[in-house]
Amino acid sequence: MLPLQNPALYSLPDALSQWTIPNVANLRLQASADKVFVREAVSSRQETYGQFMRHAKALASHFLHAGVQPEDAVLIFAANSIAALHAWMATAWLGAMDVSVNTGYRGQPLRHVFELAKPKLIVCDAELMPYIAELSADFFGVPHVVVIPEAREQAAPLDTLQAQHPALRILDYAQLIASPAPDAPPAWPAVRVHSPASVVFTSGTTGPAKGVVMPHGHVCLLAYTTAQATHMTAADVFYSAHPLFHIAGKFMGVFATFMTGGELVLDRKFDAGQWLGRIRSSGATLSIAHGPMIEMIHAQPEAHDDADNPLTRLMCCPLPKRRGQEFQSRFNVTGIEMWGMSEVGCPIWTRPQEKDGLGSCGQVLTDWYHVELVDPQTDFPVPVGEAGEIVVRPKYPWTTMLGYLGMPQATLDAWRNLWFHTGDIAIRDAGGNVFYVDRKDDRIRRRSENISSYDIESATADFPGVQECAAVGVETEYENDDDILVYVVPCAQAQIDPAQLLAFLARRLPHFMVPRYIELIDALPRTPTNKVRKKQLKQRGIGGNTWDRKRAGIQLKTLTRHTRAGKAD
Repeated sequence: MLPLQNPALYSLPDALSQWTIPNVANLRLQASADKVFVREAVSSRQETYGQFMRHAKALASHFLHAGVQPEDAVLIFAANSIAALHAWMATAWLGAMDVSVNTGYRGQPLRHVFELAKPKLIVCDAELMPYIAELSADFFGVPHVVVIPEAREQAAPLDTLQAQHPALRILDYAQLIASPAPDAPPAWPAVRVHSPASVVFTSGTTGPAKGVVMPHGHVCLLAYTTAQATHMTAADVFYSAHPLFHIAGKFMGVFATFMTGGELVLDRKFDAGQWLGRIRSSGATLSIAHGPMIEMIHAQPEAHDDADNPLTRLMCCPLPKRRGQEFQSRFNVTGIEMWGMSEVGCPIWTRPQEKDGLGSCGQVLTDWYHVELVDPQTDFPVPVGEAGEIVVRPKYPWTTMLGYLGMPQATLDAWRNLWFHTGDIAIRDAGGNVFYVDRKDDRIRRRSENISSYDIESATADFPGVQECAAVGVETEYENDDDILVYVVPCAQAQIDPAQLLAFLARRLPHFMVPRYIELIDALPRTPTNKVRKKQLKQRGIGGNTWDRKRAGIQLKTLTRHTRAGKAD
């Protein structure tokens, strides 16, 4: 017997074997076809559940006509929009894999995603097409590209794109959703609980990003547990500025709202200065924000009426210890903390009605997960009050990841003794409250992104005169957030200008990977086995010889604009 509490409230089938996105969509359509599902925060566009599904199914018929089959990858490279959600739902409807890509990816990180995913079709914002075009003249052999013509004037017209890429069939998204393909199928492909639904790329700390393959049962459980833990109902309005290539944006925000029959307000991106205004204008009762976002909002000038807003609950990951209570009081909102990751969902949540365990990320959802804290060396459980690695395994099949896309060894490495090893360290008290401590290995975390030092180092090593380098995270003014420092060992006789190196990296890396600090050193500290001692470099931190981009007066936005125009290569 599944531990469901009134599954009909969440448009979730009674049998776990039926937990798929299409089945949830069918149940929601039966209950809420004429209710508004989604509004865009910065435009007048909105759709009811019925309109949304009609457009998604029309798009799905064109995907099928283009040759997309179950378990094929559909790569979505688009900012938050109703159009991007159509592409997600259309992909799920066919039993294909949605591979939503970080819109900040450029160069090698973007190429890496293509090489792993091997997409059958691409859906892309028009203004992002040039970054794909830079990788390969034939788009890695993909025959069809659906282009979303967003409103930016500099976006290339479709006829120009077609002329630049004559071997491709470039399709206009707006025309496709207007009507189904002429040969729309009488029956859609069967989708199962174990079918791969989504691939979410989560960056490691030392290697390239890993693609987490999430089956339908996994994403359904993630949405369901989110709705339960936050007491989400059809009366809620969920404001989301989280990107759709993260589980927080797509499954904890969009899909949980869809499952409950609520209303979604989708913002293009997060802006701390606009946040409270967006909450008020949207009528949002529920939202989500990670720690640095909360601190940025709290840093805005305080007003006497900050508490006058409709928000009642805010999912926090985490709620910063030094600002959390002030933030909740100032904006009259209850923070709900959790711990999770793409690979296993969110097995740990706080209970807003309980005041014990202040500062913890919650207690284990024992109906759904086994969770232990173990000694990372022995895998034996640690005593209460002692730090150990969080390990997880599901109680029901198909409710955690299928594996890492194209990385069987990484998948094997993550599982040991029948447990998924998360690499996160925590402490549990006698009451069962879990307190997050840190990553087991050194990591860089910037604005909620787990950043691969490998990608930064690979790009830095390509700069003329660099012999070797190492990237580490250093403290910022925000809790649980890092700035990036790159140590560079120059070749003999080489003269490296940090400003020129920064411009070089800005052209080759996503904006959140571009370092703030650069320091030239004679040699990297190493272990007897020749591994770089990154912990030593991290502890060394900012010194008198460290070059600081901000102190030099260089703004990343300006630098990125110039390098895209080819002026700082």
